[in-house]
Amino acid sequence: MNPVLPRFEGGQRLVLGCAAVGTLGLGLTALGLTQNTRETLFSYHFAFTYWMGLALGALLLLATFHAARARWPTAVRRPLELGAATLPLFALLFVPVVLGLSPLFPWVHPPADLPPHAREQLLAKAPYLNVPFFLVRTVLYFTVWSAVAWLLLHWSTRQDESGDVDLTVRQRRLSAGGLPVLGLTTSFAAVDWLMSLEPRWVSSVFSAYFFIGTWVGALALLVVVAASARGAGLFGALLGPTHFRLLGTLLFAFVCLWAYIAFCQYMLIWVADLPEEVPWVLARTEHWRPVAVVLVLGHFALPFLLLLQRRLKADRRLLAVVALWLLAMHALDTWWLVMPALHPERPTLHWTSLTAFVGVGGIAAAAALWLARGRYTAPVGDPFLLHSLKVKVP
Repeated sequence: MNPVLPRFEGGQRLVLGCAAVGTLGLGLTALGLTQNTRETLFSYHFAFTYWMGLALGALLLLATFHAARARWPTAVRRPLELGAATLPLFALLFVPVVLGLSPLFPWVHPPADLPPHAREQLLAKAPYLNVPFFLVRTVLYFTVWSAVAWLLLHWSTRQDESGDVDLTVRQRRLSAGGLPVLGLTTSFAAVDWLMSLEPRWVSSVFSAYFFIGTWVGALALLVVVAASARGAGLFGALLGPTHFRLLGTLLFAFVCLWAYIAFCQYMLIWVADLPEEVPWVLARTEHWRPVAVVLVLGHFALPFLLLLQRRLKADRRLLAVVALWLLAMHALDTWWLVMPALHPERPTLHWTSLTAFVGVGGIAAAAALWLARGRYTAPVGDPFLLHSLKVKVP
């Protein structure tokens, strides 16, 4: 084998720096528990959902590329593999959520002043929404995600040394067979961890909304990493305008799909006008209207207009700016999903939302960088890497 890149041996200071920032952020968040336990737990849940969603989105994108037998993404595949491989860490980071189940999820201990009809609704959902079953499902989710992510990374890095084409076949078969399971577990996780924050609310579209949101976030992060990793031994140095144009086109498609799913959910709830559905929407479109308006304009309208520009998508710097903006909008979207369950009457930003966001993000970034050390930043043993590097589009 003659790899086109040397192994990545740098980043030690960055790993330590991210770990230090993450530890400090989590420490300050733990301090917030002594002042306002419920507020801090919701802040942590928001941060966990955002960063875990990026890792899960990376796994879903990676499996989709393999299942579709796509060749052009080969050069940008390793960051997705490393990001997905951090999912076992998020299983550990989920422990504070488990310890805070009662303050976070009202179905654990329904309030005593709950109206009779509302209590009946919760009782009807008790066979599914109960603590033992919730924990069993959570273990199942992380087991499936972690197993698929680590197998894909393991086979890919083994192929760096051997060049064995059979390893490509294994990755494609696992991804094609695993995608339905990944889709189902992601959908149920969205119901368990987000939808059940307000357990009386129902929506048949919410899981798809969360699913597509993770894709947008993961792809935006991939664009930022690809545009930044330009040094010696980094995969970004191998990428040309065509790669960024293709990534930008995918990002454009997922932004449109996110907006379509969001509109479908709102339209269906508005048309049906059912009492168990309307309060969730009212809180987020009336009391939290400024945030909803920013999401409509910032998560869809502005990126839509920008990503229509062919020249912008081919310029890695400009595309990275749009991707960074979308990452910020995805964070706002996650906050908009989680926090109205605590403050339905108005938007409220507690300082622990910032410390938890920095804390979980710092630890996750340190883990991904640590996994990258000693490995090639592109799958140099993949038989389709050369095809990916030479890809051209009209």
